[in-house]
Amino acid sequence: MTISNHKSVEVAKKLGDQLAIPILWFLMVFSILSAAYSSFIIYQKYNRFQSEIRAQVQQQTHSASQQMGSKLVTTMQAVDAFAERITALEDKQHAPQLLAETFYNNEDIFSLNVTFHPYKFDRYTRYFSPYYERLSGPDKKFDLVDYDKPDVEFSWYHRPLKEGPIWTEPYYEPQNNVLMSTYSVPFYDSLAAKNSNAAPLGVIPSDVSLDHLTTSLKKLKFGLGGYGIIFSKQQNLISHPVFAYVREGENVTSLSQKPEFKFLNKIGQCFDDDLDYLFFNGEIMDNDEHYAACTKIPYTDWILITRMSADMFEMDKDARRQMNIVAVGCYAAAFIFAILLWTRQQKISWAQNNVSISLLLILSTVMVLEFARSFNTIEEPSTVVITSTAQREALETSYRNRMLQMRIEEPNYVATGIYVESIEFVNANNVHLTGLVWQKLTAKQRAVIPPQVKFNEAIESTITEQYRKELQDGGLVVGWYFSIETRQQFDYSKYPFDHKNIVLRLNSADLGSNIVLVPDLEAYEKLGKMDNPAMAADIVLEEWRLKQSYYKYTFQNYNTNFGMDSFVNQDISPELNYSINIEREFLGPFVTTLLPVMVMVCLLYACIVSMAYTPYGDLRNNITAVVFTILLAHYSIREHLQIDEVVYFEIFYFLLYLLASVFMYIAHKYYKAEAVGGDARFYKKIAGVWFWPILSTLIFITTILTYY
Repeated sequence: MTISNHKSVEVAKKLGDQLAIPILWFLMVFSILSAAYSSFIIYQKYNRFQSEIRAQVQQQTHSASQQMGSKLVTTMQAVDAFAERITALEDKQHAPQLLAETFYNNEDIFSLNVTFHPYKFDRYTRYFSPYYERLSGPDKKFDLVDYDKPDVEFSWYHRPLKEGPIWTEPYYEPQNNVLMSTYSVPFYDSLAAKNSNAAPLGVIPSDVSLDHLTTSLKKLKFGLGGYGIIFSKQQNLISHPVFAYVREGENVTSLSQKPEFKFLNKIGQCFDDDLDYLFFNGEIMDNDEHYAACTKIPYTDWILITRMSADMFEMDKDARRQMNIVAVGCYAAAFIFAILLWTRQQKISWAQNNVSISLLLILSTVMVLEFARSFNTIEEPSTVVITSTAQREALETSYRNRMLQMRIEEPNYVATGIYVESIEFVNANNVHLTGLVWQKLTAKQRAVIPPQVKFNEAIESTITEQYRKELQDGGLVVGWYFSIETRQQFDYSKYPFDHKNIVLRLNSADLGSNIVLVPDLEAYEKLGKMDNPAMAADIVLEEWRLKQSYYKYTFQNYNTNFGMDSFVNQDISPELNYSINIEREFLGPFVTTLLPVMVMVCLLYACIVSMAYTPYGDLRNNITAVVFTILLAHYSIREHLQIDEVVYFEIFYFLLYLLASVFMYIAHKYYKAEAVGGDARFYKKIAGVWFWPILSTLIFITTILTYY
């Protein structure tokens, strides 16, 4: 029986040795194919996503330019038709009457004018230029003079006489606080004079407010923080979300000196005469946050430049993280099977095999942690992020339509802004913040709405009025200093590679009022998420690093009306929030937590490899001392975090408890085998050689399970 069993073991061992190499080859090839397929899927999805977005950007950019061109062509057609009528008019003395009739009968025209060459209307009148306009309020009439002087401001008169129909260089009109441009066409003494290329009798200009350009740009969706800007042929700024740049007469040269506009130096091709459409990625712009596209606006030489945020080119972060982790796992498996195959073929020793596998798994674990840090989704899908006036107006329109469907009075939208000066974690869930908050009320709103604001979820709140200023348009701005302690549920399970999303929940102090707070985006120079518009530049965050911050809306669904029949937004109430995304600095936890763990792992390994030279009692005492040190370190991290959940870093301690117990048992078997003359080398090999591969394998698996 004994001989038969021995032969069976030998046969099984021989069969296992014969099958090991083919099985390892199969597993290695399968892992390589899986890794290649995963990489191909990642590459394909990424390229397809970018192609779709680029096509969408091109369509939107061209659509925007066409919309703006259609706005301009309406004025052009009306002015051209009027010029034809004036030219065909036999008695030019009837021109003033025709001018008045055309202006009052065409509400699409902002202004209209007939300007005769000096003494051409009649020989006694040098300047004849009646001007009608409705640019600012009621219709008005003026008479223009001195237009034959060779000044730039009269280019609307001189250029059409030589060049034909033209759009003038846009200019800022301070009286109405708008940007203007003039479309001017020549008219002639008669149709015959026009056909014979005779000198024009005068010009017909029409001033146009370019506000509609900004309005059209606001409707575009260029991602969070994306926006459109327009430059004239002379490279002067015509339109920008922050109108102050336009009002100050900025141009490409002056703007390119500002940090926000340095990308203009990278896209000089946009100002070429033969421009059709160009797209610039982050590599060209030297800024991986943004992209740009440009095209010309029809009927003009004005250039539309759209600057887009990188979030338009981001796939779902959770999906990207999961796909990358799968690819890392497949590559790691392929290399492990290759190392085992080389070992079977006696190309490397078992010691080299285990060292290689351990280093490979540690490297793979680091890559998984990097993907988990880079591709981390914080916001819920239902959250509406607001980083542009276009997004704000879209939300207002959507909510306004919902209120109309419910036959509820339209709410008052009160502009509210915030500026955070300090952040401090009081404990695991409580955060103390200080800063300024303000509200802007229009002249109409201030008569019925008192300026007031509160912070939801604040367990302690001190709000003190700091300033109250009258605005030029009759509005009112009121600012308060706030010092609050807010309580939120944070996720610490991925410590120390964790992110936190601190949310300041702003609301009207009057719960029953029909008021919706909207972000005062015009108060900030930069609106991108990475620009952190409402954060102090020198804010101190101790062991944290500020990633991004932005306004957003969350929709609160209350199952009560709080006893008020006037509480109209019970079903869906938009609440203005300011999100502050922070990421833990790794250096602090590394020194205080990871480094001691690494030291304890090395001490535990030193105890195990010295097993052959240490009495059993001493080895047991050494391992017990290391375990006790691990317990103290574990207690220290629990005391530091003050949380109930188990965090990722604690897995290291649990693994050390497990390994200490397992290798204590192996040591027991080793000493027992040595005492009875058994094969003690077998246990020594397991303890000394397989310590690091087992530990690194467990760490790699738990890391994948935690961050997948």
